[in-house]
Amino acid sequence: MSVNSRGNIKNALRRSQGRYMDDLCDSQGVVPAFSGLSAVTLTADTTLAIATHSVQVGAYVNIATDAKTLTLPAVVLGASFIIVNSAADAGALLTISPNASDLFLVDIAGAAGTDNKDIINTKATQAKYDFVHLIGMAAAGWHIADIRGTWVDQA
Repeated sequence: MSVNSRGNIKNALRRSQGRYMDDLCDSQGVVPAFSGLSAVTLTADTTLAIATHSVQVGAYVNIATDAKTLTLPAVVLGASFIIVNSAADAGALLTISPNASDLFLVDIAGAAGTDNKDIINTKATQAKYDFVHLIGMAAAGWHIADIRGTWVDQA
């Protein structure tokens, strides 16, 4: 069989290797950003602490309670928090609030952040295991290193 164009090559690979690729993808599953860390489960509005809630101590924050706000501590360079909304789909609104004098360096919309503006995992679009991974990257701000789900900026 002659394979002489990019389209023909891709089609030939799909026919000959498609099953292997499907099996590989099915066997790998999804490895979440918080794999290997211990969950610290919260049920109330909480101000997070590096000593108990951060990646530095091998932890991530797990929350499934509706309409809760988690407040970040003042930025510490290199500090890292992973916050997971583990409620059932469309089960919990979750708000992440920076310290009053801090911001998200780049907000959800992709613009420069604003002091004391939250990011919100909306209840209507929330899916189980939506998460955000935040890293202290500048004295006044948090970097959103990874995110899953639909999040919006506080108005």
